[in-house]
Amino acid sequence: MTQVAARSSIRFSEPLRFIGLPGQANTLTYTAGEVDEAIHGAYERGLEEARAASAAELTKLRADAKAVIDGAFSKITERHEYALTQIRALLPKLVSEATARVIAGVEVDGALVRSVVNDLLGDVTPGPDAVEVQLCPADLARVAGFDQELRHKFPNIHLTENRELQPKDCVVKTRFGVLDGRVASKLKSVEGILS
Repeated sequence: MTQVAARSSIRFSEPLRFIGLPGQANTLTYTAGEVDEAIHGAYERGLEEARAASAAELTKLRADAKAVIDGAFSKITERHEYALTQIRALLPKLVSEATARVIAGVEVDGALVRSVVNDLLGDVTPGPDAVEVQLCPADLARVAGFDQELRHKFPNIHLTENRELQPKDCVVKTRFGVLDGRVASKLKSVEGILS
């Protein structure tokens, strides 16, 4: 067998491109530039894949958030409509009850009764036709002689007593019909308008 003398260093005229061992299959080799290019390419592909994945995730999150917001607004709208329905149902009764309490607290005097009568007579055309104004006994006593003040418009006016009426109530009868000026009727009318 021949012996090969060992050398301390090996020098190549160009950078090493491939190293192979005798008797072994050649393996793939890459240059430093190819390795750098492969690393850079892998980085760029990873970056693009990450961008695409995050864009898809953002799109999904936006869709999910929109669905949640739409659902919340839908529920708010439903509850708002329900609340409005409840308020619309309760408001006329509340207004009527509040008005009745205010009216109940108003002190009845002759001026108030005259005002109620004048208000109702405002819907009657002045003239010679018979006009009957009905009041409760207490209110009739408060406006004794008031019919004389009204005779210039209604020469045939008569103030009469109606025991079924309450203080502040007034009913006017003419040949054309009856004008109902009872407080309860006015409150029902207000309730009807608000409903």
